[in-house]
Amino acid sequence: MFNALVNWRNWRLPVKLAAVLIVPVTIAVGSGVLQINSQIDRAETYAALQRLVKVRAALIPVIEGVQAERRIVAEGAGPEILSEQSKRTDDARAVLRDQIGKTSLSEVVTARLSDVQNRIGDLTVLRDRSSNDIPAVIKIYTELTDSLLDVDEVMASEFGDAALLRTAMGLHHVVHVRDQVLYQQAVVLSGLTRGQLTNAEVRALVESNVKLGYIADEFAALATPDQMKVYGKNFSGPDIEAQRTMLATAVLHPTSDAPSTGTNANRPKPPLPIAAADWSRATDAVATSMGSVVTGLQDDLRATADRLRDESSDAAGAASAILFASIILAATIGFVVGRYLLRSLNALRRSALDVAWDTLPEMVATGRGSTEIEPVPVHTTEEFGQVARAFDAVHQQAVKSVIEQAGMRANMRNIFVNLSRRSQSLVERQLKLMEELEKYEEDPDQLANLFKLDHLATRMRRNNENLMVLSGGDVARRFHKPIPLTDVLRAAAAEIEQYQRVMVHTAPNAEVVGYVASDLVRLLAELLDNATAFSPPHTQVSISASIEAGDIVQIDVVDQGIGIDPEAMEGVNQRLAAAGEGVDVQVFREMGLFVVGRLAARHQIVVRLDAQQGAGTRAIVLVPAELAPRRQESWESFRGETIERQQASWFQQTTPAAAPQPPPAPARQTPESARGFLDAFQRGVQRGLPENQESR
Repeated sequence: MFNALVNWRNWRLPVKLAAVLIVPVTIAVGSGVLQINSQIDRAETYAALQRLVKVRAALIPVIEGVQAERRIVAEGAGPEILSEQSKRTDDARAVLRDQIGKTSLSEVVTARLSDVQNRIGDLTVLRDRSSNDIPAVIKIYTELTDSLLDVDEVMASEFGDAALLRTAMGLHHVVHVRDQVLYQQAVVLSGLTRGQLTNAEVRALVESNVKLGYIADEFAALATPDQMKVYGKNFSGPDIEAQRTMLATAVLHPTSDAPSTGTNANRPKPPLPIAAADWSRATDAVATSMGSVVTGLQDDLRATADRLRDESSDAAGAASAILFASIILAATIGFVVGRYLLRSLNALRRSALDVAWDTLPEMVATGRGSTEIEPVPVHTTEEFGQVARAFDAVHQQAVKSVIEQAGMRANMRNIFVNLSRRSQSLVERQLKLMEELEKYEEDPDQLANLFKLDHLATRMRRNNENLMVLSGGDVARRFHKPIPLTDVLRAAAAEIEQYQRVMVHTAPNAEVVGYVASDLVRLLAELLDNATAFSPPHTQVSISASIEAGDIVQIDVVDQGIGIDPEAMEGVNQRLAAAGEGVDVQVFREMGLFVVGRLAARHQIVVRLDAQQGAGTRAIVLVPAELAPRRQESWESFRGETIERQQASWFQQTTPAAAPQPPPAPARQTPESARGFLDAFQRGVQRGLPENQESR
């Protein structure tokens, strides 16, 4: 028993896990600190919202004061009453300024308040001209009220918390509804003072009534059921009905500036059939009801902000207490046990990562390595030691599997290379035999068939060479001298079945180095083969070359097929790059693309596909300048004489004697048959010339 306690390295895993509680405790401490900071930030935010509530509470009396002055001007109560109301409005403004000075507001709210303060400063001039043009003064007062309501709306939007935002916006809508009622009161009182309303005032009343209904709908969308109940209770009753009835009467009554028609054109229009006292009493009752709703919403907003701030403060205190208790509990955990546990875990982790990232990838890449593995340096008998031994067994089996798979891949590669070379030898013999037959064949039809067989054999040879490329081997056909770029393009066209459809454009005066020329021919042949296979038979495929910036040779293969959609085009380009990097792809479906990618990566050639304008696909091949340098121009080379002599000399040194020109057609042939014979012969010579230039 004593030995088991002393040998703590061999404790069971649950005991060790209990010893490392410091890790979750640390996580808990971090989470607790973040939570405490979050709650403190929320409490500070709610404190700022409380101050914003006070600013709004100070703003509403200013709005009410401006509304009261508008009413006094509208009913013509006299300068003394207006002076008393102006003093109350100025006192409310002073309270608002003091409250703003105690609160940190956003830039938007500050800018709106500054603008409104400047407009309120013009009230003195407005009050002096109140008896001159009452409709114009009412309009200015209304514009000032609208500006104050805009400030209230901006401040309401500052309440980011969902619990406060609905109430804040609801309060704004109720204040707005109350302002519309008081605006209607002022307009009608102005008309009663004159006896009749004008057309502009009637339109203003109609627009105000529509606006009132819209604002009421917005309030209904945001308000809680309790708030809607209070609103409905205060915005209904006999006073509301009386106000609506008198408003309808005022709107439908003839206006003072309406044109008179009929026999009564010269008779004066009747005054508004509304008593000013009745209208004022009804609208005052509605405004008072709305005022009680505003007060209730203000109280709800203030109480909610206070409650949320208190909850945040209490949550921060509770989190602090829990965090302190967790730290005290974590301090009792044994440090030595946790340290050893971390050492064992780190040793196992380092060994696993070394095997996963270095040892096994290197063996997979090279196919060589020792079957002896280095065991994980954890030599205990508890759970970690058992995991280490299990990992050693897995590592051992993985090493054996890698070596076996490498041997199998090497054997398969050798089989493919062997089969390809044997088939290549047979194809070469077949080509030589057909060349002998072509020399002595006089029948044009038979000669054309021989050319077709020769071309099919050439395609078989190219397939064998592609198999060599896929197997990682190298082909035997190599050029030893630089080859003109034009000959490379023609040789590539001659490698495909539908070579008649290929249009080879004049290439720049450049030569492809010998060890690259054969691979470039195979690369271009694969692209041309795809272009002819995926385009209509009656269309042509063009291949051209140009020298771009930095002496890079750009070869374009353009077809007129149906094209490829952008997503598929991106996938094809990615597979081309992946094939060049040696990544496994679906070779059985896209062998041509895989071969193109392998050949391009071998010589640092860039290949990509691009959409052709209209229809078709464009394959772009970029050959580095050092692989296709420019040829030195001379008068003889410009005329083509030197090139022909060099080709003839090299052709005689590297290949058997060229097939003699077929004898002339017999006399019995018609001109049409003779022309067909010559065309077939010329195509065969053009098709065979690049082949005879290659070293077999």
